[in-house]
Amino acid sequence: MSFQTPLAEKMRPQKLSEMVGQQELLAKGQPLRQIIDQHLNISLLLWGTPGTGKSSLAKIIAKENHFPLATFNASIDNKAKLTQIIAAYKYQTFVLLIDEIHRMTKTLQDFLLPYLENGHILLVGATTENPIMSIVPAVRSRCQIFEFKPLTPADITLVLQRAVDREFKMTADQVEKRALTLIAETADGDLRIALNILETIHAINPDQITVNDVKKFAKQQYFSYDQKATKHYDYLAAYSASLAGSDTDAALYYLAVLLKNGDLPSVVRRLREIPYTYIGLANPQQVTQIVTAANQAEKLGMPKGKYPLMFATMLMCISPKSGAFDEIWERLDKDSDHPSQHPMPRGLRDMHYQHSEEITGGGLMESPFSAPHQLARQNYMPKGLEGKRYYYPKDNQNEQRLGEQYLKLHRYIYREDYRR
Repeated sequence: MSFQTPLAEKMRPQKLSEMVGQQELLAKGQPLRQIIDQHLNISLLLWGTPGTGKSSLAKIIAKENHFPLATFNASIDNKAKLTQIIAAYKYQTFVLLIDEIHRMTKTLQDFLLPYLENGHILLVGATTENPIMSIVPAVRSRCQIFEFKPLTPADITLVLQRAVDREFKMTADQVEKRALTLIAETADGDLRIALNILETIHAINPDQITVNDVKKFAKQQYFSYDQKATKHYDYLAAYSASLAGSDTDAALYYLAVLLKNGDLPSVVRRLREIPYTYIGLANPQQVTQIVTAANQAEKLGMPKGKYPLMFATMLMCISPKSGAFDEIWERLDKDSDHPSQHPMPRGLRDMHYQHSEEITGGGLMESPFSAPHQLARQNYMPKGLEGKRYYYPKDNQNEQRLGEQYLKLHRYIYREDYRR
């Protein structure tokens, strides 16, 4: 029984000149290219979206160095398989391609360390996850990390044309000019997906590849990203950054990507949190409106939930911003690390148990409600922090107004005679 080799495997590059994309890494003089050209025994972690050439490059590196190549899939293989591989190349350096290395257990990653240190294994780890988040520091420190970017439609079209010419032996008359470009655009940077689409369309109609065929087939495909993968968090980060930067159109775009990929919960969580972080006292009423809209979207679900989310997103962008809370927390963070060094005034201690006044002095502060203006002019701060300020108003109109009231209260309570 024989198996038919998939088109994606047939088109796998065999040498560097056949690789497409990643020119910022593989062009002459670039660091990764220099490692390969100089045959340096340096382990690599290659991360990025699927179908961008990570595994293919590992095979090319093995060939360039005249090393044997062994493959290990961290999703399905175990320690016994890894031990067997190492034993098979007991007396020589070999390239070990570990696919899905982010799924490798910490114990198994640690098992690799002595072999990386003595040069027995030249590791090439391929992953869709950022290695900083998924690979143990000891392994990371022994590798160079390179990010593979999604391929451009032009890169993918070039390989599709090679496949049509070399594997299918089709003429220009049999392939509509725009059809291959349309496949490339549909694949969203993943060459393997593009080749699989091409192979399927060709299998359905071996004599012709038309734009109409591609459109009909592509309509049935839905290429979403994995919500547990790095790409997902990148889009969430881009959405949040656009909200902070007040770029309404960018924020709406990233919102659409997130919602079309089914991630309503993450958007709702962000819109419940970031109004307090990014707007805060600059526009308290709008904070409430945004959080209310996010809650309403969660109740409605998709597709109707997109309307309150668009409303909330636009309010977030258009509203004046304040980063005061982050700055306040930075100041608080240091002073609150060792509260025992700053004893609170005795009168602030709990008084809701018997003999509390006698034991701790709890409840002996002057009541603000019996003082003029309902403000007792007494110290509330711990020892060593008396009169210290953590809040400095930002220059938006609302916060300046609130800031004036804050300063009046602060100066009255502390009688202007404490340090600031």
